[in-house]
Amino acid sequence: MMSPLFESLVKNSLTVLADEPDDSTAMVWSEAEAFAEMESSEKAIYKLDLIDKEVLLEDVEDLLTYDGMHKVKELWLDKNEFSDEGVEVLAQSPQLKKLMVLSLAHNKLSNYSVQSLAVSPFLGHLQKLFLQSNRIGLEGLKALTESPVLSNLQMLYLNLNPVGPAGARILAGESKIQILRELYLQKTGLGIEGVRALCGSDNFQDLTLLSLAGNGLEDSAVDLLCHSKAFPRLITLDLYHNRISDQAVDQLKSSPNLKSVRALQVDWRG
Repeated sequence: MMSPLFESLVKNSLTVLADEPDDSTAMVWSEAEAFAEMESSEKAIYKLDLIDKEVLLEDVEDLLTYDGMHKVKELWLDKNEFSDEGVEVLAQSPQLKKLMVLSLAHNKLSNYSVQSLAVSPFLGHLQKLFLQSNRIGLEGLKALTESPVLSNLQMLYLNLNPVGPAGARILAGESKIQILRELYLQKTGLGIEGVRALCGSDNFQDLTLLSLAGNGLEDSAVDLLCHSKAFPRLITLDLYHNRISDQAVDQLKSSPNLKSVRALQVDWRG
């Protein structure tokens, strides 16, 4: 049974969203208004922000008994202590069958968590998945790309996970995730071979944002990007904290294969 203290925390952490769960449309109502609406309308949708609230496994279990959870479409659980077992509990809950945004960053999660999400019978509507700063490697990435449940993902954050060149090859290989719009791979140890794998893939035809920041890349990576036809709709390319020369930046700007890029992010040189 949920404790009164935890129930109060949950209630005070709910945000009423507009028609779509997006930061630009979120608005916070007074507590009285929010819960009057929750009781009166099944159409209301909510964001629940429990970032850094010391949420444990038993709290996750209690959370899923809360009456309003079936109306939550954004669930933010970064920096907590529920571990892989907590993710497994989340993945098996019918309360989350409307969930569109799930953030599990900075939770010391392993491949097991992604494998749990990948076989969930209830997460088929998930569009945005935040997994940065965990311990997700090759087995987790394989589960991710093979999952029909997660095939609707449009945004994927993998920053600060041990992806490496082999992980990039998994992301670039046969995958059920075919409508991805934003892919974040900052500080994942890709190296030149990881970039080569991404540039040779057909999986990213709808990608509008690609972040490769902090991967130790040099001009040779730029050459691969410029000659690749893997990213025809790319608008934002993030190459911060790499070793990219001014000449390579000019090459990127003039590449016919990257003509849709409007935001090229590189380190400033004075």
